[in-house]
Amino acid sequence: MPDLAVCPKVRLQAGRYAAEISPSAGGRLLSLTYKDGQTPIDCIVPWPNEELFHPHDWPKAGAFVMLPFTNRLAPAQFMWFGKDITLDNASPSQQGLHGFGHRRPWQLLQATRSSAELQMVHAGADSEWPWSFEAGLLYKLSEAGLQVQISVRNTSSEVMPLSLGWHPFLPNAASASHHTDTWRVHAQRQHAIGLDGLGRAEAGMTQGPMQTFPLPLEQAGTIAYENYSGQVKLPLTRDWQLTLRSQHAPHLLIHTPLGFRHVCVEPISALPGALRFTALAQELLSLSPSENRSLVCTLCLEGASET
Repeated sequence: MPDLAVCPKVRLQAGRYAAEISPSAGGRLLSLTYKDGQTPIDCIVPWPNEELFHPHDWPKAGAFVMLPFTNRLAPAQFMWFGKDITLDNASPSQQGLHGFGHRRPWQLLQATRSSAELQMVHAGADSEWPWSFEAGLLYKLSEAGLQVQISVRNTSSEVMPLSLGWHPFLPNAASASHHTDTWRVHAQRQHAIGLDGLGRAEAGMTQGPMQTFPLPLEQAGTIAYENYSGQVKLPLTRDWQLTLRSQHAPHLLIHTPLGFRHVCVEPISALPGALRFTALAQELLSLSPSENRSLVCTLCLEGASET
């Protein structure tokens, strides 16, 4: 598998925000900054350099899309409508990891000063994914922040499974807040799935009341939140906070690695391990021929007093 190139990059500008995108590096968002005075504030962990990188060994920076499945699949196998599906897209650890949309170059269709539209076409019938599809990725920057639109259309003749997600690496600045107990996630349930992210979170069969959970920024681990509120706020500095919102992503996964240098806050359309729950997966993940599915995420900076 060839290394991915970071350059050429696309730069977007709107108001005080600036962003850089690399179509060739899996359509990745490389940086998002907000200029407050003379020094720009990093809203995501910035990409460290312009070197080539292996598709299974990427810097823990920027943000990427997850498709046609999200999070970890170990081993990279599942059952789909009575067929055993084995995927040859496993990482060196023999895991299917975040699908493969972030491990392939995307085509830049068009770009303006504040937006970029990308496309990836998967021909299907190969060892990575036996169904064909077309994926679209639209970055739109405005004075209100960054919007990311992900869409997939099933171009095969069969029903295929699909889950979508967005995987930003955000600065873990819990220490910047004197009141860490004020940072919360609102969801129906939470599922601890282990530091390695290999746990499964089976969706509840009945709807439950919304609950309030503390934001897990000060302890290493991975937690999935079922049917979250669609919005989460995180401390960035004493004066600023990050606000992440999503549409068509009912769940949220938060991964805090050892060392706490960054935190992954991932809106996802299916809970981790969803492909393992055969009957439920067929009900929740099925995408019919010619059908589209999308996910929309926004990330912006707000004053810390707006919590």
